[in-house]
Amino acid sequence: MAKIVCDLKKCSGCLACVVACIDQHYDETVEDAVSCRIHEKQTMPSGLVCYKTRSCLHCEDAPCAKVCPVGALTRNAQGFVVLDRAACIGCRACASACPHDIPRFDGEGKLVKCDGCAVRVAHGLEPACVRACTTGCLKLQQD
Repeated sequence: MAKIVCDLKKCSGCLACVVACIDQHYDETVEDAVSCRIHEKQTMPSGLVCYKTRSCLHCEDAPCAKVCPVGALTRNAQGFVVLDRAACIGCRACASACPHDIPRFDGEGKLVKCDGCAVRVAHGLEPACVRACTTGCLKLQQD
């Protein structure tokens, strides 16, 4: 199993990971790109502003994959839960099953999710978001 983890204490909210994700997964001509990374800003009761970025946790039991009626979600050799976009029918069953509220959908109504940049990882490279992270808060974790 593999996933990208974020050390929240190090995240500066720079959005480099979000931009890198979009660059990795979309052509430059796409105007409605949806990042696989979710970026959130939190204001603590003290007034301190914190940022966090998250994406698919590639759960060991992968409830999203279990409920997909067309089998569009599977686990690849690197341990990531990946999407067969051509098979996705946009039913959103995966969103209902995800305990982490991760699934996002594009303008076509199809799932957009982190694939861990599996092609990059298969060639010994870091995922795009990890490579672009300026503070080192993102790490590829492989169990």
